[in-house]
Order: sequence, then structure tokens, then C-alpha cells
Amino acid sequence: MFTVDQEDGSNVITSLDSKGEFADVEVILDNEQVYLRQWDENWQEYSVLVISHQQLNDIRTAIRGL
Repeated sequence: MFTVDQEDGSNVITSLDSKGEFADVEVILDNEQVYLRQWDENWQEYSVLVISHQQLNDIRTAIRGL
């Protein structure tokens, strides 16, 4: 399951693990970059990746080719 919201000029996609084993993953897209974040219970902070839109498209293309 996922949700799509708009916050402060960005689009936020939240993916929930249907089995409840993993924390939600948020994909935050703005005009210039993409943030992927997931809450880390052990560290009590988000783990964050910052990538370009091109990198996100490359990942999507690679997954579709599997």
C-alpha cells in the first residue's frame, strides 16, 4: 500500500510494508532532487539518501527489466 501527498511544494510517496516487518519508506520529490528516507529505530533518526531524478529513473528502468 502507498499514499501520495503534497507538502511544501514537494510530492511525498509513502510506501507501507504490507507485512509490517519494515518501517515505511518515504520518497520525497521536489524539482531538483529525490530524497528517500526510512526511520531507524535503533538510531532514532531517519536514514536518508539524496539522489537525482535521473538516478530514480535508472532504478525504475532496471527494476522493470528484471
